[in-house]
Amino acid sequence: MSDEDVGLVLDFITESKEHIESAEAGLLQLESKPDDKEVLNMIFRAFHTIKGMAGFLNLTDLGSLAHSAENLLDLARKGELVLAGQNTDAVFESIDMLKKMIADLKEAVDTKKPVAKQENMPVLLDKLKKLAQGQTLEKVLNTPEGQKRDQKLEDVLVAEEPAKQEAEPVKEEAAAPKMEYAPGLEEKRDSIPRRSGEERRTEASADEKIKVSTNRLDNLINMTGELVIAQLMIKEEANTKLCGEYELNRKVAHQGKIIRELQELSMSMRMVPIEGVFQKMARLVRDLSHKAGKKINFITRGEETELDRNIVDKIADPLVHMVRNSVDHGVETSEERVKNGKNPAGKIELRAFHQAGNIVIEIEDDGKGLNKERILKKAIDNGIVDANQQLTDDEIYKLIFHAGLSTAEKVTSISGRGVGMDVVKKNVEALRGKIDISTTLGKGTIFTIRLPLTLAIIDGQIIKIGSERYIVPINAIENTQKPDKSSLSSVQNRGEMVMVRGQLLPMIRLYKLFNVTPVTEDPTKALVVIVEEEGKRCCLLVDELLGQQQIVIKSLGDGMGKVQGVSGGAIMGDGMVSLILDIPGIMALAQS
Repeated sequence: MSDEDVGLVLDFITESKEHIESAEAGLLQLESKPDDKEVLNMIFRAFHTIKGMAGFLNLTDLGSLAHSAENLLDLARKGELVLAGQNTDAVFESIDMLKKMIADLKEAVDTKKPVAKQENMPVLLDKLKKLAQGQTLEKVLNTPEGQKRDQKLEDVLVAEEPAKQEAEPVKEEAAAPKMEYAPGLEEKRDSIPRRSGEERRTEASADEKIKVSTNRLDNLINMTGELVIAQLMIKEEANTKLCGEYELNRKVAHQGKIIRELQELSMSMRMVPIEGVFQKMARLVRDLSHKAGKKINFITRGEETELDRNIVDKIADPLVHMVRNSVDHGVETSEERVKNGKNPAGKIELRAFHQAGNIVIEIEDDGKGLNKERILKKAIDNGIVDANQQLTDDEIYKLIFHAGLSTAEKVTSISGRGVGMDVVKKNVEALRGKIDISTTLGKGTIFTIRLPLTLAIIDGQIIKIGSERYIVPINAIENTQKPDKSSLSSVQNRGEMVMVRGQLLPMIRLYKLFNVTPVTEDPTKALVVIVEEEGKRCCLLVDELLGQQQIVIKSLGDGMGKVQGVSGGAIMGDGMVSLILDIPGIMALAQS
């Protein structure tokens, strides 16, 4: 198969994913608004388009499945069939099968191997045919095929592509197998009228959007970051050696402005809405609630909120675990809810919004809430905490993030084995994020995830302690001041405090935490930087403020591991490395 043919198949894969996502979102919407004809027509058009494209490329299995689902939807459009119950389930099954087939097709293109056959295809096609004929079907979950389809639902919803398998070595004397994922495509390609270069240029200029490889965007971000570092080095050199060269310094400053704008533009190109992840969660709640026999209304807010594409790709898995736990452990059955004076239908709400330079994602349910006593007892029984240990409510609730700790009274097929929530915490922290819990027994629980908007660049305030420089994220800084003796005090069990606008805030001597020698230990001869994160405030004692600049975040490397109070490193204008402070981590370190 020629490169041009492969390009056609890759275009089909990209466009089909978009149509499948639209159809799935529409189907979820149709369940709450069954009379919305426009949504039904949109779903029909999505399957019709996939069928047409698959037919052109001779992808017969894909085309047959899309055609069978299209027939069912066409009957619903004509009012000859109600799209509910088994009919809706069958269309959802078709969507899942199409996702799997598209993923297999992509793998076949990458590995140059034939597409794997779908064992369950005949069963699904037969089901769609019988439903279109108005027959009532028995559930096939008891068959081996049905059981296979039912396993690991969240894997289907979250995974965009299957894990790459290691290719087997090919013997040199063996001829390469003929590509068979789109037989007959070359003959059809020859029938396509060729457009002139001018026609293609005219068409391209009319397009509002173009698709760009994420690898290219990542390379652009990385190169822009290196450009920022290089510009800082030039600026440092100009300031120290050419301080009298006004014109040169002006040009360096102008260059810095252009680079900053380029940086912001390149970062914005990698920002995408979180809508796709929310849609997957809606599907997950629908299927899991049906399986658990619970009535749950799923609400989303802030789907248009944008964040870094790399974060979007990695946040889906933690959200699956949390939503799954809300369905299984949080929301009660209708009978329990009525008995407790609640609405028979439970509610799970997923929200996203920007706050202080971060993206905040909240998962709220109106279920039974977390049982503090049960969590503590389980933790003591498992040896996670000592029976005599004094813990705050927040510390007790966060024990659920320990591996193997589950307060479920019984293990279900959805959850209850004590795995999952520890993965949530690990994955969120890997994204430099934090997770908090707010719960009321009998009322419900809110999980709050705070993530940086991007993993690459931040605005930072450079501080100096002794001969060392550190970086504090600008969005964490509230104010700076030089304390006088009257504002300083010492409170029993709370340590040194600074009075700031009528409120006592704890003072953290950073030189003690990082074991460096300060210029002075007298707070009245130094400065305090007032910082706020996650609703907590404190004062950082520093010797000097050196200025602000954009910081390209660099990992400390696998050898260093996770260092409490430090979120990464940055290369400064003189080529030296400074540590970027993690404010919540600094507060926790100071308390301990």
